[in-house]
Amino acid sequence: MVLTGLRVYADKLVRMETDAGGLLIRLRPDEAPNTAWNFRELAGGGFYNGVVFHRVVPVGRTGGGFVIQGGDPSGTGEGGPGYEIDLERSGLAHDFGVVSMARDRQPNTGGSQFFVCLTRQETARLDGLYTAFGEVISGEGTIAAIAALPLEPGEANRPVTPPRIVRAELVDAPPAGTGPGRVRLGSPSER
Repeated sequence: MVLTGLRVYADKLVRMETDAGGLLIRLRPDEAPNTAWNFRELAGGGFYNGVVFHRVVPVGRTGGGFVIQGGDPSGTGEGGPGYEIDLERSGLAHDFGVVSMARDRQPNTGGSQFFVCLTRQETARLDGLYTAFGEVISGEGTIAAIAALPLEPGEANRPVTPPRIVRAELVDAPPAGTGPGRVRLGSPSER
């Protein structure tokens, strides 16, 4: 019997149930094996249960949507799992629905915080600087609902009522080559 590292965790998806709806995330260990593994272990171990999306940036530098961000157990944007992981230079482009590891200004400071991209227009500049490690394959409406939340007056990008991840869990992935692709922004005619 031959086991490969990719298949060991490529056979699972991460399902997140939030106050705003559900997200189904396909991990991309082919692009960022250590980061995908880290996220898988945190999600499967219950780390994200009860954690909020503490940051919503609905409009970026050029007027398009930027990101929604969660994964900080303190809910402040300053917390993490108690360790840091190295930056992996993923070839996965930061586009709508791509999941990437958040970090501070130093490259090897990711841990548990992650963000979901809202537009390629705003997030293309993140390519090679942040580790893209997954794709939302179901939950376009949830992303849009979180991105549309009202923000705290005077608080940079903090939702008035941050949506909570009720539960994150691992679920079986469909066989390779089957199942849905990454969600896309807009209707089929706008793609």
